[in-house]
Amino acid sequence: MAAVMKLTEDTPLTSLFEFIPESKELLMEYGLKKIIDDGVYDIIVPRLTLKGFMNLMNLSEKKREELWSKLEELYNKKITEAK
Repeated sequence: MAAVMKLTEDTPLTSLFEFIPESKELLMEYGLKKIIDDGVYDIIVPRLTLKGFMNLMNLSEKKREELWSKLEELYNKKITEAK
């Protein structure tokens, strides 16, 4: 059985994208597209955690909760599929 990643605010984005590829598309709605468009993806993303991403994108508390809820859905779906 493959190792299961634990989803926390300290999860690195690179680990998140590897474990849940769909999360990259989700984060596009919350500012990842700007990082890509600005040409700094390869510099910034390997250093960012989920919390760091939310801080960098200056997400409101409501947006953070919304994003977290959607990420948990994707995570739980992935965990269920792995069983």
